[in-house]
Amino acid sequence: MLKKMTNPLSVSAIALSLLMSACSSDSSKSEAASESTAKNVVQATSTKTPDFDYKLEPKQVSENVWCLFGALEMPTKENGGNMSNNCYIKTKDTWVLWDTGASYVYAKQAYAAMSKIADLPVKTILLSHEHDDHWLGNNYYKEVHGSNIVGPESINQNYHTGDITRMFRVLSENAIRGTKIIKVDEWHDESIKFNIGGVDFEYVPVGNGHSVSDYFLYMPKEKVIFAGDLVMNGRVTSNRDGSVLGEIAAIEKMNTKDWTTMIPGHGFIIDKTAADEAMQYFTLTRDRVQAAMDDGVDSTGIVEAVPLEEFKDKKMYDILNSLNISRAYLEFDMGLPEHKVEH
Repeated sequence: MLKKMTNPLSVSAIALSLLMSACSSDSSKSEAASESTAKNVVQATSTKTPDFDYKLEPKQVSENVWCLFGALEMPTKENGGNMSNNCYIKTKDTWVLWDTGASYVYAKQAYAAMSKIADLPVKTILLSHEHDDHWLGNNYYKEVHGSNIVGPESINQNYHTGDITRMFRVLSENAIRGTKIIKVDEWHDESIKFNIGGVDFEYVPVGNGHSVSDYFLYMPKEKVIFAGDLVMNGRVTSNRDGSVLGEIAAIEKMNTKDWTTMIPGHGFIIDKTAADEAMQYFTLTRDRVQAAMDDGVDSTGIVEAVPLEEFKDKKMYDILNSLNISRAYLEFDMGLPEHKVEH
């Protein structure tokens, strides 16, 4: 008996159905894959947090000088390392910058804030010393403005590409991102006087004061001094690689200049009393540590013997004063210890 012949139309319908099913399946897979890829892209994009917002507000301190004042505390994730003072000086056609802050992100936002005052490039940077909260913004200005960076040679000697400094360890990724250690372009062992865009400057080295190599900047016509960390007020200084005698000598040297406004490296007092706290702190440290040593107090008892209670209500007293007193003892007992780079 012959088998019943299959209807060709039925075969075609089945084949077409299978083909459509296959196409539909491939299309669904393709759409699912596209959707998954898109989702991954969105997720990848959303995982990059916005830059840390420093909320910077420049304060005008002189006719053509604006400064950004940092907090009186240690660098933290919460403050983004914004705990030092840096200043913009307006000349005829450029900004001159005193210190650059704690990171690339900080520097970028500082320039954005200053551009609202005057849309000028930053062509010259002058640095106060080698501690990283004052200059890790350098590479923003070098990359974006082609700035010439003038500062202590010790930065080139003690900091190198890839070094993990304090700011890299402490700050969150969205505050430190983009930051690179770059070299200072030029340094000077003697005072230099120069004019930029009609503004006179004097850049003065003082040797080992707050750090292994410190400078201050003087504007004679405006009677303004930028002291860097040679002067702090409202908080106790860190003298971890400084010199008590060097600090006193540096402040005395600044006081030989005719000035009415002084910008400390940390602190908010900028009038003729700006340096008074620092001078008192280091003078009392010198006199009391030497007196205790004359009375036979050794290194184990010096911190208790010299509490400097006049400063107990200042910020950072509990963290820094005992370390400063111990270092002062070493300075007066055996001379300054060999400089140890602490990143």
